[in-house]
Amino acid sequence: NCYSLRRRMRASRVGRFIRPASVVDLGAVMEYLLAEVLELAGNCARDNKRKVIKPRHVMMAVEMDDELKPLFSDVIMPGSGVVPGVHTCLMWKRVGALNSFLYTRMDLGSDIQEQARQGLSKTQVGAKE
Repeated sequence: NCYSLRRRMRASRVGRFIRPASVVDLGAVMEYLLAEVLELAGNCARDNKRKVIKPRHVMMAVEMDDELKPLFSDVIMPGSGVVPGVHTCLMWKRVGALNSFLYTRMDLGSDIQEQARQGLSKTQVGAKE
């Protein structure tokens, strides 16, 4: 309803005067954004073989869309969980031959030490020139 939207805009003191045409435009933009998010969330729910859209599906749909992601960057959605993904330093890597089943964790400390060594060599090269 445009009248309730205009009343809310007046209460939040968006501007001194609020024209009815601006309220109609704002309502149209909000309707478009809602339709876009719900369509993507419905597709995400269907991909996960669910019939009900949950906050998790909305969050995953927003995170996968490049245009909506900056718009929702500071939004915290309760009940949506976290974005799926594992950092590379936490992955298991194979040790030895291809057929062996010996795995080890990647050492995060050695990676940081290697970056520090590379950083020192760059500063030393810059100092010599």
